Amino acid sequence: MSPELIMKAGLIVSLLGIVTGSFLMGITGGALFCIGFISWFYGKYLPQAVAGTVELARKRAFYGEKVAGTLRIVNDQPFPLPWLACSLEWPAELKPADALQLAKLETKQLFRTVHSLRGFERLNKYFSLQCFERGEFTLGPMEIRVADPFGFIEGRRKVNVTTKILVYPRMLPINVQPPLFHHPFGGEAKPSWLYEDPASFRGVRDYLPSDPFSRINWKATAKAGKLQTKIYDAAFAAEITVVFNTSTAKFIWEMDPKLMERGLVVCASLIRRCYEAGYRFGFYANSPVGAGGFVAIRAGTGEAQLKRCLETMSRLFPYQFGKCEQVLALAGKNMGDNSRLYLVTAYLTPEMVRSLQNLHRRGSRVAVILVSQKQAEPAAGKEIPVYTIAEKGEWDELEQITLVPFGG
Repeated sequence: MSPELIMKAGLIVSLLGIVTGSFLMGITGGALFCIGFISWFYGKYLPQAVAGTVELARKRAFYGEKVAGTLRIVNDQPFPLPWLACSLEWPAELKPADALQLAKLETKQLFRTVHSLRGFERLNKYFSLQCFERGEFTLGPMEIRVADPFGFIEGRRKVNVTTKILVYPRMLPINVQPPLFHHPFGGEAKPSWLYEDPASFRGVRDYLPSDPFSRINWKATAKAGKLQTKIYDAAFAAEITVVFNTSTAKFIWEMDPKLMERGLVVCASLIRRCYEAGYRFGFYANSPVGAGGFVAIRAGTGEAQLKRCLETMSRLFPYQFGKCEQVLALAGKNMGDNSRLYLVTAYLTPEMVRSLQNLHRRGSRVAVILVSQKQAEPAAGKEIPVYTIAEKGEWDELEQITLVPFGG
């Protein structure tokens, strides 16, 4: 029964009591009217006085990490709420790390919590989520429901508050047997600062008395409160470019999302290895990020470059924007003199092989890393080494990555 009907019934009973002179009937009608008014007031106005927010301890997370979160509910009025339910939309790719039970509503997952709040009371509900999927995910919006003390009506309010979390792709230790192009992964990079490239800004460090005055970064000095010196990359520093072919099959109906994730694990592991070894590195892919074209991150160094590459990999869509040979041509155009290119792909086409051979004839050192476990003998030629992953299993089952020559 709706509160409006209860109030009407109360008024009618009260009027009948007045007409008939029945005191008991008048009191009963007045009580019915008060009950209906309280129910109507709770359902109409009190949901608007309840605020809800959701916060995460971190906005970035590595694969497998646990991230803590807090659901905050505030009763911003003096009336008590005997029954308050909050439903927060939860991305299906993220699993709760504790004993939370998620409710399913059609295609949505909901984190539901029910409480009773006093007037002006604040409530914090803590939870944690486990990051076992790459991507950018959104928690929210939420719906707040408030019931009256008598259970006649339930007021609803949708709160458009959201928070996002970006999960980086999985990264594993990577070994190459034998090393690619006598690859420097066998040791640490030791660039000389005798010849520096002033166009390749790397970062800042604390000022030393031996540093020239022109090397001082005044903006960083003002922010840090002490003198900071600019750092540049060596002009002949080793440069590694990773090109990822997001297409896992020649036909769209044969696409395999798990195979794409396997390739991204290889790319992320290579990029992190380059960062740890101190090399310049870049990342290209024939997949869009947002509304832009395909990915093209020119070579750079440092933690900011690593973060940019990993964030881009996290946001890659599972379909291609352009042909892989177009990305290879762009990457080859942007590569430096002392550079190496790795193509990570599930298959090779004659067009891709021709693009690699053109880069090789121009002096670039190129190699192919096949991520598919069911790949026929690639016709890449003797001048282009082809590697495959020695370990079997799905991308989320691997403990390390060992690259071995194809057929070896």
